[in-house]
Amino acid sequence: MRITSIANSLTASLCLLLAGCSGPSTGLGSVLSSATSKDTSLMTVAVVVGGIAASITQQRRDQIKRVVSLRLTFDDPAPVSVTDVRLDAPGFIRQVQVPWEHPSVLIQPNVAVALPVTLAAPDCSDTTTPVTTNGIVTISDAQGRLREITLAELADDGLLERIRTHDCAVESLQESATFTLGSDWVPAINDGRQVWRGYVEITRRMPSASAIEVTGTLGSVLVDFMPLAPLPWRVADQANSRLPIEARSSGRCDGHSMGESSKPFAFTLWVRSKGTDVPLVLAVQKVNQGRWWSLLSSACAQARDRKSFSN
Repeated sequence: MRITSIANSLTASLCLLLAGCSGPSTGLGSVLSSATSKDTSLMTVAVVVGGIAASITQQRRDQIKRVVSLRLTFDDPAPVSVTDVRLDAPGFIRQVQVPWEHPSVLIQPNVAVALPVTLAAPDCSDTTTPVTTNGIVTISDAQGRLREITLAELADDGLLERIRTHDCAVESLQESATFTLGSDWVPAINDGRQVWRGYVEITRRMPSASAIEVTGTLGSVLVDFMPLAPLPWRVADQANSRLPIEARSSGRCDGHSMGESSKPFAFTLWVRSKGTDVPLVLAVQKVNQGRWWSLLSSACAQARDRKSFSN
């Protein structure tokens, strides 16, 4: 049956679960923005059918992507097949433009399920209007119903601002310089251990009145990622420069770590620009990941051989 009336939206609390993260503190400034206009075609048919409890968490503050976890509990008498989730948040471009890249999820009555939601790109154009805490979650199900939840009175009213200010700080930095992971990595031996060496490639886009410095690095579960130059390292003023890097196995060579690590070759570079420490994620391109797996496997094999010999 087609539902044409608009019911009252439910209020859900927003909470933030943080895990510790390494590297310098992200002293991101208050870059603020006004919300973009509402999409009335979506809002006029949004209804609330039954009760829904909802909250949003972000497990790691150093998680660079704009991914949050939407926790939903339906009190419907029958399971609900969720086919689409959209989060419209002030300070971000309308998320109606962003597809929910996730298979449909069958949620049982009164059973909490966490669903990943990616915020749309931030709106960094307006720095005068504070970001409000409210956001609207719209949920579609297999029966064609739309359910709308207004998030208000947030337990952590700085969550959306922190995500947005990070992305705006990255955008501002990339207007001055770009940082990419080089592709020319070669095996080497350091203190009897197999390592591989390469560079972070840096390209100046325009002159900057303030210095740009690399202040820290962070590896992954499987790989240590260390600069071969003292930190803080100032980016040269010329158009192109390189920061030498040494990478090696973290020592986690067990089958569980090798098989379960979701991002074995994604590393973080902390860059200070205009007084702000910006964490940049540098990832090995897929075309080069096979070589990195080969180098990592060789390093783990060497470690196992050394352990066997010592025993």
